[in-house]
This record gives sequence, C-alpha cells and structure tokens, in this order.
Amino acid sequence: MKSSKLEHELSLWATWFNSHRPHMSLRGRTSDEIYFRKRAANTLPRIEPRLGLKHSSPCAKPHVMMAGKAGRKVDVKLAFLEGRHHLPIIQVLRE
Repeated sequence: MKSSKLEHELSLWATWFNSHRPHMSLRGRTSDEIYFRKRAANTLPRIEPRLGLKHSSPCAKPHVMMAGKAGRKVDVKLAFLEGRHHLPIIQVLRE
C-alpha cells in the first residue's frame, strides 16, 4: 500500500513539474509546452493592471501584445494540485 501512495505522490509531482512549473532553461516555458508544441503561456497577450500604459510600453519586455485595456483589474488565483501545498498552481485572471 505504501508503494502505491508513493507512486501517486511522484506522479502528482511529475504532472506539476511538467505542466505547471515554468523552467528558466526553457525560457520560461513548461516541459509540456515544449513537448506538445503548445504556445508558451509567457508569449500570450499580457494583462496590464497599471493605468495609462501603452501597448508598446518599453517596460513590458519581452514585447508581448496586451489583452484588453490597461488598468483592468486582475484576480490572482492560487490553487494546489490535489491540495498539496508544495505543488502550487498560480493563475492571473481578468475581472
């Protein structure tokens, strides 16, 4: 019974590591984004909560298009893979 529990925990960690954790060596992409040739989340249009910033603001490097208007409120959602606090999943959502 202990080995199946350990296998489950290792499977959860591998899922989190490959699906949710961005890697510096992969330029901020996840392993799954590379392997499955998905568009990297860090190249999607950004959400800009600061008022008055233009779409081509130099402080927004790497240069990524902005989703919606500047100054829109955002909500940061923190979840944990199957309730494991050592496996965080962070989402930034537009209100």
